[in-house]
Amino acid sequence: MAERLAGLSAGALVLLFACLLHFPALALDQRLLPDEAFFMTFARRAAVQGEWLLPGALDKPPLSIYLSAISMSFAGNTRDADGVLHLDAHIGEFAGKLPNGLGAVLAVALMMRLCAQVGGGDRGALLAGLLAACSPYLLMYGASAFTDMSLLCFALAALSCGLARRWAWAGTLLGLAFWCKPQAFFVLPLLLMLPRLQRAPRPAWLRLLLTMLLVCGSLLLWDAARPETSIFQLAAANNLTAELFAHPAIWWSRLLAWLAAAGWLLGPPLISGSLIAVVATNWRNEPNRRLVLALFAIVAATIAGHTILNLNLYARYLLLIMPPLVLMVACSAAGRCRLRILIAILAALGALWTLQQGNNPLEEPRSQHAGIDALAEYLNRKPVATVVYDPWLGWQLGYYLGVWHDKRRVHHPTAQALAAHAAALGERGFRYFVAPVEKPYETWLAALQALGFAVELDFQSERYLAWRLTPLGPSDESGAG
Repeated sequence: MAERLAGLSAGALVLLFACLLHFPALALDQRLLPDEAFFMTFARRAAVQGEWLLPGALDKPPLSIYLSAISMSFAGNTRDADGVLHLDAHIGEFAGKLPNGLGAVLAVALMMRLCAQVGGGDRGALLAGLLAACSPYLLMYGASAFTDMSLLCFALAALSCGLARRWAWAGTLLGLAFWCKPQAFFVLPLLLMLPRLQRAPRPAWLRLLLTMLLVCGSLLLWDAARPETSIFQLAAANNLTAELFAHPAIWWSRLLAWLAAAGWLLGPPLISGSLIAVVATNWRNEPNRRLVLALFAIVAATIAGHTILNLNLYARYLLLIMPPLVLMVACSAAGRCRLRILIAILAALGALWTLQQGNNPLEEPRSQHAGIDALAEYLNRKPVATVVYDPWLGWQLGYYLGVWHDKRRVHHPTAQALAAHAAALGERGFRYFVAPVEKPYETWLAALQALGFAVELDFQSERYLAWRLTPLGPSDESGAG
């Protein structure tokens, strides 16, 4: 009994350590990345405007967005004197990321449970929890508004229930993982293997598959109820190419890109490589060597599949292979006290180094988007219905303008199309053109000037620029000549 209580106390300390690592990142003064702003715009509309069917060009399942929307409703919304709901953009950042921050800590707990279930014992479970808590993938995507963390949590919970022979719950939770992201498909083969590996009776398969199909069927019904293009149709259009498989000539470069991203799964690449090397050099002597080989096969198959299939090269797609790697290392070191201590020290040092960098090494630097909130504040001070020409900022600027903004944002794919639209719009008031500093805005401004607009720089920050556009009538043009 005393040993069990000691194990529980040690587990609680690992979770406390995970909280100390993950929660401060939620309050950092950092702006949303473009994809995050896309998801959080839908979440905010649900929380503030009650648009729970998420109308618009959505190409992802809704559960992660719903979790952020619920968080915004309770942790961010305010009501003015007229009873109208509002959500400050910066508070919305925190509220939208909060479910993922909590999910990261939940993933640490689930990793400890999974390690104990597969034979790692209490000591291996504690090491698995520590490795998961220190993983740069968990540190970076836990403090984000991407949809991958909820997928990971539901997938881990499904596998844990499968190992516990709770087949109906396993199927239900995997179905909810599909409600987060279609990448739950990569977990399905492993979950379907569990009844066979555990020699479960045939009704176990039926309960697992039936509950999963019922939950996935409810997602299809939800999609059909939306008065929009299907999320699956848009996902295929936005993410799939005509060729399912990448051309063999680029497999090597894709493999190197995926391996570079995978190098951060257990820490900075040097630490990740060292931990994998420990497993590789000792697996023949491990009592759990069959498990280690099976986990390695899952990792290798996932990377190979992402290399061969024509999928986007997003590092976050590899988040699902963090658990197998953690289990490999934890189970290999479970019976070796000195090795466990060394691995724990390396993992903690890697986590501290990753946090000290300030930017996500797996995504574009958040510092590139510093000041977009100031640009939005500048535009919000302009008169009602002011036209803002926005070729590049899209959802990201829309999020920071606010849910009730009254500006007319206009997007055209080419400078010529934008200039032609601007010239055809018979309004004499000022209009505005916005751009990040690194974009080729000169071509666009030249096209506007060629069609009779006076251009004047009116806002400048380190990362963003805005020009005031003044339409010139025939008398203005002749006077200028």
